[in-house]
Amino acid sequence: MQLTEHFTLDEFTRSPIANRLKIDNSVPDELMPNIQLTAIKLELVRKALGKPIVITSGYRCPLLNARVGGVSTSAHTKGLAVDFHSPYGTPKQICQRLIDAGVQFDKIIQEHNQWVHIEFSPSNNRQIVLTAIKQGGKTVYVNGLV
Repeated sequence: MQLTEHFTLDEFTRSPIANRLKIDNSVPDELMPNIQLTAIKLELVRKALGKPIVITSGYRCPLLNARVGGVSTSAHTKGLAVDFHSPYGTPKQICQRLIDAGVQFDKIIQEHNQWVHIEFSPSNNRQIVLTAIKQGGKTVYVNGLV
C-alpha cells in the first residue's frame, strides 16, 4: 500500500525479527492515521536531506516492541516513530540538517551514531534533541547532539 510518493506501508511494518519470531506486525486500523501522518512528515525529512531514507524500524506491535527491548510507551507502538539512515551522511549530520532546515518533529535522537530515531506528534512538536550513548553497558540519553 502506497502511503505517500516515497513510502509504503510495507516499509513501516517490515521486521526481520518479527518474521523470525512469527509475530504479526500488522498495523491496527485505528493507528493508520498515525502511520499516514508519519509518512507525510517523512516526506519533509526526505526533502530536507535531498536523499532517500531507509526505514530500519517503523511500526512495532506491542509484542515485537517488547521482544526488541523497546519501552512500553514507545512511539513506535503508536505508529509515530521511525528509525532510519540515509546516504546524506552520519546520523549526527542528518539530525543537524533536519534541525537547520526547520523540520518539525516531536523528538529526534542520534542513536549510538548508527541511526536516527525521529518521532512525530499530531498535536505537539516539542523539538527535543537527544544523543543515545553507551555508558557502563547501559544506554544513556544526553541533551543535544554529541
